[in-house]
This record gives sequence, structure tokens and C-alpha cells, in this order.
Amino acid sequence: MCNLSQGIKEDGIEIGKAIGEAGIIINMHNNGFTAQQILAATNKDLKEVEKIIEGKELVTV
Repeated sequence: MCNLSQGIKEDGIEIGKAIGEAGIIINMHNNGFTAQQILAATNKDLKEVEKIIEGKELVTV
């Protein structure tokens, strides 16, 4: 595989992971988890979690 296609593949994997993490954060929020519980489970910072919950940022890569 050439370097360009390898880079595209790796970028796609990272984007997929970020979308999955955002979905988990939204589900946790919708199920009543506190911000502190979400932070502990995801190792994200508070600003990232708040942006995802507010719908301002779906993917953070």
C-alpha cells in the first residue's frame, strides 16, 4: 500500500473512533450520567465533553 493510501486509511480509522466516542458520550449523557462520570470513563476534558453534548463538535481527532 502506498503512503498516501495508508495515510487516508489511518485518518479514516481515527475519524471512526472519534465518532464512536462521541456517540458513547451522548448515550451516557442521555442516560443520566454526570459530567464527572463521563470524564472518568472517557479520559476527555470537560470542554470536549460539553461541546459534544451541546452538538457543537461531533468529531475530535
